[in-house]
Amino acid sequence: MPQTMKAPSLLLGAIQYRFRVWGALGVTLAVSAAVTAAVALGAFGNFLGWRSAPPLPRDVEVRQLVGRALPPGAPVEPQRWDFTFDQNPEYLDPRWFYLLGGTDEYRAGKVFFQFTYSDDQPRRDMVEAAGRRMQEAGWKLRSSDLSGCCPEVAAIKEGWLVEIFSEGDLDESHYGLQVALTRTTPADALSLTGVGLVVGGPAGWLLAAYVFQRAHRLHPGRRKVVALLCGGGLLAVLPATLLSGAAILTAYLDPTGPTPGWLGYTFFGLRPLAYLGGIAVVLGLLLAAVPRAVRRRPLAG
Repeated sequence: MPQTMKAPSLLLGAIQYRFRVWGALGVTLAVSAAVTAAVALGAFGNFLGWRSAPPLPRDVEVRQLVGRALPPGAPVEPQRWDFTFDQNPEYLDPRWFYLLGGTDEYRAGKVFFQFTYSDDQPRRDMVEAAGRRMQEAGWKLRSSDLSGCCPEVAAIKEGWLVEIFSEGDLDESHYGLQVALTRTTPADALSLTGVGLVVGGPAGWLLAAYVFQRAHRLHPGRRKVVALLCGGGLLAVLPATLLSGAAILTAYLDPTGPTPGWLGYTFFGLRPLAYLGGIAVVLGLLLAAVPRAVRRRPLAG
């Protein structure tokens, strides 16, 4: 074989060896690790990309942006959630509980106005009229659902998203209406998400192949512990992986919506599972990587 062809052939052989797994168990482990790592790094890339999102405008600027959506003559002052994403500030759970246990009220930061109206003012007409005024002001209609108890309209313009929606019945004769300004997804978020997905898949498979190949050279008892730690860890992280995977897919299908790709790792109940699963996988990797003790035969006397 010519020397120029030998080097690529050797490189390809080395790659095939490093990525090689066999049997149903090995393939299942490798695929699970690849998907988990791809989603985890994709979610992390999405998180980093959202750090480039601009700060929310000042109150006076917000009024200029969404003024056409506000009901005529409304003197209500805006409320602010000055963060990119966080737990709903209206929830009174202690901070440590959210950080450890997660939350089902993970929200995008926004500046918003809330109004109360009597039922003799049809909520559908109020929302539809506000959306029409925003279109007249140069905003592009993103979505519109005027059916049911809570009609809503959303419009986008220059990286900003305005949502106008009914908050439902407040009592027997009144309903709430909200006009909220938030950010659309930064371009960096989708780009870095893609990088994380592309890097994470092969990296996860490579780690699984390494553990799989190492485990076959370990003592059977230690091999079982490694399998339990890695397999159990991947299983524990699975719910967060599935939810974050769905969030990442949503972010690509609807790039104007503020969807956090890391949502699964913040969700109530899934966050502690992700913590435990991640710790278990790391322990399994470390246990597989520790060199096996070699017993030396005593020298003959």
